[in-house]
Amino acid sequence: MLTATLKDQAAMLRERRFATFFTGHVVSKLGDAPVPVAFALAAYRISHSAAALTWVLLSLWAARFLLVATGGRLADRHNRVNVMIGADVLRLLAQGALAVVAISPLPLHSWHLCLSAALYGAGTALYNPAQIGLTPELVPGDRLQRANGLLSLVADVSFLLGPVLAGVLMTAAGFSWILWLDVASFAVNLVCLARLTRLHTPLRRRAAPAAHPTATPEAETDTRFRAGFAVMARYPWFSFGMALWFVVSLGIGLTAVAGPVLAVRSLGGTGAWSLLATCLAIGSLLGSLAVMATQKHRWKTAAVVVTAGVALQFSALALRDQLPTAVVAAAFVLSALTTAACGIVWDTAYQSEIPERYLSRLGSVDNFVNAAGVPLGMLLGGLTADHYDTVFTGITVVLVLLCIPAASLAGHGRKATA
Repeated sequence: MLTATLKDQAAMLRERRFATFFTGHVVSKLGDAPVPVAFALAAYRISHSAAALTWVLLSLWAARFLLVATGGRLADRHNRVNVMIGADVLRLLAQGALAVVAISPLPLHSWHLCLSAALYGAGTALYNPAQIGLTPELVPGDRLQRANGLLSLVADVSFLLGPVLAGVLMTAAGFSWILWLDVASFAVNLVCLARLTRLHTPLRRRAAPAAHPTATPEAETDTRFRAGFAVMARYPWFSFGMALWFVVSLGIGLTAVAGPVLAVRSLGGTGAWSLLATCLAIGSLLGSLAVMATQKHRWKTAAVVVTAGVALQFSALALRDQLPTAVVAAAFVLSALTTAACGIVWDTAYQSEIPERYLSRLGSVDNFVNAAGVPLGMLLGGLTADHYDTVFTGITVVLVLLCIPAASLAGHGRKATA
């Protein structure tokens, strides 16, 4: 099994278009890895308070929220590789300008970090929907899930390496060198994308399905972002799947706040939370590897699996006083594993099913919903510190209620396998 999987991955990387894109993607992700922690440390050093970091994060997420619809619309109307090039130029300028200020005699202020974060967030809002639409054009349909698995694996490794790289580089070289490293990684990705423009000929441009009975001719030719929502009405499983992922993302944000609090209160202190956070990273990595080792998974099954995984984590937290820390840690691993694996299945399912001309717009909806859920979950965690067990139960019930239609509607009359 492992040998066959490795051979299949090697065969996919011999495809020049995907290999070119993947090379730039790996370098870019590694350059990004230490940036979040470095920004947090820099913001605190400048202001000596958490307020600066809060404003930096708000600048990043606000720009993403405001421009994610634009990113999806542009990627569906124009060449996706060109949109990605423009987005990376913006992110390169954001980091490069901040690096220049950091090494100049001018003092570095919090507003410099906020402006850079906002431009970076804007570039990300333009880049991600275009990448979602591009990936199915670079690999054959039967290898799409493994391609998504590879991309997810890179993100997992970046997440694991980020804090370590940030700590070493901040101590040995300083904040500006982390920024220059990120600039260099974007430059490499831009070279790869520019090469991809010469190699890029879509493997498949899926024809749109016949018009839905309730669809109007205007909806079929509408190029605006809101036209994507009309397409969602033809795919009820997508709408319920988005609702399910929103609640999963809400749970991720809640765990980020409730986890440390409960670790200190019940599990032995900050060391216990470090263990649980590491388990989340390991589980996510294992989830990506698990999906890469297999060829097909149904979203119908994945919807049930991710619901069970998240519910298991919340159940373990609710029973934390009766369970050994090792059992809670195992639940965290399984939750992260199912979330990562089923996320790849989800991406592959709608990339395979949604009409190509709407794909980036629905991808931007996917990005927006998931990104909104995490900060809202953090807010929920901060407001309900004395009622976590009730909140865990409520989220679990909502997950089960959403899982039923998300799973039962998948594949009704259409292909729903990844």
